[in-house]
Amino acid sequence: MPKTFFIPGYRRTETTFYDEQFLTKVFDSVTDPFAIYDRDLHIIKANRAFMNIFQISDQQLIGSFCYEIFYKRTEICENCHVQKVFRTGERHMVEKLISLPDGRKCVWAVHSYPVKDPNGITIQTIEHGRDITVRKDLEHQLRSSKKFNEKIISSITDSLVVIDPRTHTIVQANQAFHSRVGLEPTTAIGKKCHEIMRNTPKPCGTTGIHCPLEETFHTGLSAMSDKDYPNSEGENRLLEISTYPILDNQGQVDLIIRYERDVTEKRRMEEALAFRSKELQKSQHQLETLFEFSRQVSAKTSLAEVVHFIHGITRKIFPDSELLLLLMDDDGQKFLDLKECSLNIFDPLSHALQKLKRSGLLKDFVRYLQKNIQDRTISYQQAKNIPDFLKVISEIYPSWFGLPVSIPERCIGYVVLGFPFFYEVPRKDLNFLQTFFSQIAGDIRHLVIIHKAENNLLQQDTVQRTSHPEIIGQSSEMQKIYELIDLVSESNATVLIGGENGTGKELVARAIHQQSHRREGPFIVANCSAYSPTLLESELFGHEKGAFTGAIKTKKGRVERAIGGTLFLDEIGNIVLATQILLLRFLQDHCFERVGGEETLEADVRVLAATNRDLYRLNVISIVLPCLLERKEDIPLLCKHFLKKYNLKERKEIQFISPDAMQILMDYEWPGNIRQLENSIRHSVILAQDQIIEKNHLPYFLKQAKVALPLTSLAENERRLIADVLKKSNWNKHEAARRLDISRSTLYSKVRRYGLKKEIYCV
Repeated sequence: MPKTFFIPGYRRTETTFYDEQFLTKVFDSVTDPFAIYDRDLHIIKANRAFMNIFQISDQQLIGSFCYEIFYKRTEICENCHVQKVFRTGERHMVEKLISLPDGRKCVWAVHSYPVKDPNGITIQTIEHGRDITVRKDLEHQLRSSKKFNEKIISSITDSLVVIDPRTHTIVQANQAFHSRVGLEPTTAIGKKCHEIMRNTPKPCGTTGIHCPLEETFHTGLSAMSDKDYPNSEGENRLLEISTYPILDNQGQVDLIIRYERDVTEKRRMEEALAFRSKELQKSQHQLETLFEFSRQVSAKTSLAEVVHFIHGITRKIFPDSELLLLLMDDDGQKFLDLKECSLNIFDPLSHALQKLKRSGLLKDFVRYLQKNIQDRTISYQQAKNIPDFLKVISEIYPSWFGLPVSIPERCIGYVVLGFPFFYEVPRKDLNFLQTFFSQIAGDIRHLVIIHKAENNLLQQDTVQRTSHPEIIGQSSEMQKIYELIDLVSESNATVLIGGENGTGKELVARAIHQQSHRREGPFIVANCSAYSPTLLESELFGHEKGAFTGAIKTKKGRVERAIGGTLFLDEIGNIVLATQILLLRFLQDHCFERVGGEETLEADVRVLAATNRDLYRLNVISIVLPCLLERKEDIPLLCKHFLKKYNLKERKEIQFISPDAMQILMDYEWPGNIRQLENSIRHSVILAQDQIIEKNHLPYFLKQAKVALPLTSLAENERRLIADVLKKSNWNKHEAARRLDISRSTLYSKVRRYGLKKEIYCV
């Protein structure tokens, strides 16, 4: 029969005895330590796990106090949990830090259970312990991680919310979000996102509002959108919203992170920057345009070219405008007449200067500019501040503005732009024009100086060779022309100037005018071939307001504008018969009517006309200019003049024209006359790089021209042949004699006979 025992303190009965071996076996099979205490806190039983952990034998264990085993103490612990079980009769659990014999310190979860007798009195306590050190470490890490995450989330200055997409419940929200919606920290947690953010009872998707939260929930992908939300003060703010899914173990969306960034100021800044960028692009385009215009002006070689370029620019910016470019001469004492320019530039300027002269205000205008009025722009709107001289020249324009043209040292001119209707000039266009003139003022000044130098050279050459300005030539044919000019200049008779195109008919007309008693009056040019028959009559005689479609005001014709001076009719042979009849009447009695008018007007005007046709209807004095072929001895003189002229314009110092090149120029027939010769010299000056113009610098048509040797005497042909071979041999007489198949002594003899010398043409 197996040995039995009973627990101390229990009465032995039929139902309370235990098999000691069975109880020990059960105790030892438990891996956690177990111990049984009596009321004096003696250990009366412990399992194998207990003894192994605390490295104690049966003999050492039985009868020992618990605090001796666990804490190596000789007295009971304060707040002893075992005593508490005896005292209360209730189970108890406590976590304790236990030092083990191997030196480790572990956290144990200790559970104590009372063992009561039939009267309910606790007589023993069973204690069960479990090492929870790892669990406590994990809990500590979890708590630390949670605190860290909360700290990170709270430190984010942008709003961050974690939402359950199934219930639209806010699970977590940082401080920034609570501040945005005007709530105390953590109060938004557990509430519906649409209630907090939109103050609506239903989710956004059910009310037709796009919701990035629902998009992420259904697609499992992140989403972004910009939306307006009211802040805590009720002000709408633009938020950049990003939503990111948090997936569960099955890959389904469990939670959604909603990240909000207030981009209101950023968007405003972007819009402001975009606007500023456009403005900068406009400014850059204007600067590039100004740079290109300035570059083109710098490339111009004459004042007339620059004036025409300026006229084109102003017409592009202000299509209906009329330009008055009042440029002062090099001395700053008077205005240039710009007679080299086209009629649409010269005529308005000439008319304005005549008005100023008649009003006696021309000198006032010059003194006004001499005061260096930089950055002074005046328009028709400044009625109280407009000087009288500007009123005089602007009275024909319903609206206008004027601005100075200045270099740092002084004012060099004034620009007036007039409009045929009331027009308020945009500030940006006005600024552009001001900047444009400030950039090219230096180039204008430079060309004004060159213009003066050219005129001085021209006058010097004219004084030396002729008595008539701007006409060059010393041939017998030209001497006859000079005599005719002298004879007809003091007369009022009509003069018909004939000759081929390019022979200088307008120069002769100007010479007659400048030498006549009308020299102080205007010299008005009308190119009759430039107008249709219907417009020519209006251009010559003017028209009344309403005379035809487009006649919005009364206009004076060129006849009226030439009163007291000279009217030059170029290409008069192209005038139709009807206009010729009106012109003949005017030539007879100096009376005319404007187109559409009934009043007969008188005009004291002398008429000079030019044509390349034979006319029989005009009873006039005729001057017929010779073509260049008839005055070839003037070619070197003309070449010298043109060479000096284009040296100045092209900034070169070419001094000579080689004999070969001059021979070609002399032998060509020049169907285009002096104009063609001038263009050829300019072409050669541009191409030449040294101080001499060679044959290869001439225009192509001259180099390809086949010139036959003139059929003169045998001696002249021999002289020309020897000279040509010597030039080709670079005056190497040995080589020249070999090519001519004669002896050197014979060659020397012929060189002396014909007076041949090694030289180049100097012009």
